Amino acid sequence: MLCYDFRNDVQSYFGTRVGVPMAGKTLADAIAFNNAHADVEMPFFNQDIWTLCQGMAPGPDDPQPTFAAFTGDPTLSYNKALKADQLAATGGIDAALNMFHLDAIVMPTDNPAWPTDLLYGDRFFFGTSGFAGPEGYPIVQVPIGEVEGLPMGISFFGTAFSEPKLITLASGFEAVTNARAHNLPTLPPTAPDYGIAGTTLVPPHERGQRIKAGAEAAAARGLKPAATPPDPKALANKRLHPTL
Repeated sequence: MLCYDFRNDVQSYFGTRVGVPMAGKTLADAIAFNNAHADVEMPFFNQDIWTLCQGMAPGPDDPQPTFAAFTGDPTLSYNKALKADQLAATGGIDAALNMFHLDAIVMPTDNPAWPTDLLYGDRFFFGTSGFAGPEGYPIVQVPIGEVEGLPMGISFFGTAFSEPKLITLASGFEAVTNARAHNLPTLPPTAPDYGIAGTTLVPPHERGQRIKAGAEAAAARGLKPAATPPDPKALANKRLHPTL
């Protein structure tokens, strides 16, 4: 749903711009511009998310193949997805709060912070905003501590218009734990760098050429080809599920 909104909203934003290449243009124009200037605009990463957004069906009632891939419902449209989110609010969050007589739901904001690198990119697995955001429900996030020198948060979210209660709970948590006082924002001299040490910085459009050149050089020296680099997603899955 964010992709659908992004494609339309970025066009509206471009409509407000003047004197820049994308003034009055569309997301499709921006994708083409990036492709034409890949060495400058995309030296290390592609624009897969932009391409995904551009490929969505144009109308709010048109079935979205992207939604079907996740839900199994080939008829699911943007407007149907909105209604599903509303049901998730009343039948999910509200039902849980009422059933267990809760003031709010408390859980980690997301997985610990991570250094973005050229091998794994972002290591994002979940976020509490994914539970509260689609329904438009309020959420308060405060620090809880750090993991390997990187910050981690805790979230309080609840039903519609429960901001006063959430702020009270979050404020009380901070008063008791003093987590913010013990984890002031800093620019540490080092951060965990495992998984990125030794990574060769090669732009996507040059990687195939580099691999081919390396194989040819190795063959000329009578060396066996290097093993195929591991798939980053497979490595991440292996870390989450060691028994696989």
